[in-house]
Amino acid sequence: MNATVTQQAAAPLFSPAFVQDPYPTYRQHLAGPPVQPLLAMPGRWAAFHYNACSELGRDPRLSSARRVPNFFPVAAEDRLEFDDLFQHLGRWLLMKDAPEHSRLRKAMNAGFSPSAIERLKPRIAAVVDELLRDLELVAEPDLIRDLAYPLPVRVISRLLGVPDLVHARCIALSTDFATWFGDPTRTAAAARTAQTAVRQLAALFEVIIRERTGRNEGDLLDLMLEIASQAELAPEDLYAQCVLLLFAGHETTRNLIGNGLYTLLRHPDALAEVRTSDSAVRAAIEEVLRYESPVQAYGRAATQDIDYEDVRIPAGSSVFFMIAAAQRDPRHVPDPDRFDIHRKHNRHLAFGVDAHVCLGSTLARLEGQIAIGEMLKRFPALTLVDPRPEWSPIYAFRGLRRLRVHL
Repeated sequence: MNATVTQQAAAPLFSPAFVQDPYPTYRQHLAGPPVQPLLAMPGRWAAFHYNACSELGRDPRLSSARRVPNFFPVAAEDRLEFDDLFQHLGRWLLMKDAPEHSRLRKAMNAGFSPSAIERLKPRIAAVVDELLRDLELVAEPDLIRDLAYPLPVRVISRLLGVPDLVHARCIALSTDFATWFGDPTRTAAAARTAQTAVRQLAALFEVIIRERTGRNEGDLLDLMLEIASQAELAPEDLYAQCVLLLFAGHETTRNLIGNGLYTLLRHPDALAEVRTSDSAVRAAIEEVLRYESPVQAYGRAATQDIDYEDVRIPAGSSVFFMIAAAQRDPRHVPDPDRFDIHRKHNRHLAFGVDAHVCLGSTLARLEGQIAIGEMLKRFPALTLVDPRPEWSPIYAFRGLRRLRVHL
């Protein structure tokens, strides 16, 4: 039997209570206009309805190349302090518009093509097998710490030539950055920590790339070196793309695996089906992406006034696309609060829209399918220790702090 939705009071947007359970708040906002001003955050707007997120997400007047005041409101006299952070962010593929984005994206696509990802399948399966064998030795394993966390770290780190000895340090730095990047309030203190993190990660890739010179490992880092040579990328641009791939390659995949296992353990009918069917695993991954999206929102900046239905978004405003709300919009999804792995035409927005759709979506899906499928097959008596575990406070990236289970 599927878990039923109970009516709860809606917590204020972005509050600690909201982060733990955002769905009552989403339901409240979905009953309102498609695009709404964020009254507590002047100059910022949020799109909640599915059509608004889908249509405005493709609007070229909304730019990914956000200026500092759009992304991180800070006094003009203090901006110099965060110059390294914003110069680094500005180099990311994620923060570029066409034509520069199109040129770089086309070159990077080769590293994430279906054939390239399919070749990784034995490597991913071997890592999963190793992690699951280690799980058997733990009385009450934490599936975030023991599976969802290390798997994508090992995969993306090996693709980028990151030595095993510094995996933990890389992910700690990446988490420092995510804590700031994923919080719409973005405090100055968190920005200082994030800036230190990207400086250290860029310096790490400088060393890795210098030591790689003259060797060809046939991995993603070699592709990045080839792209840098052909596209005449500055060294700082190359380091920035590597930091982006490391960050994006583990943060959301970890949450996809953790959210998927947690959701399935709370829905026994779907769980039983996924244990016996590879096609059900694939369908479950897509429904988890809709129902408990690892990415809750992302932002753009308006380069000119935009009229959408009865709302005018002024030029210079920031717009948040609340995709986790959009994916539960009853105008688009029948019975949206029900977890249903047989849902037809599951056109979720979890990997974004338009030219910025997630570069690593195929890899994330494959890691999720193998990890969740093998976990549930190998441990048929798996049950939750905590029926209501704690969620991470990083709003934009929804994931559990821990997921303890009985094997």
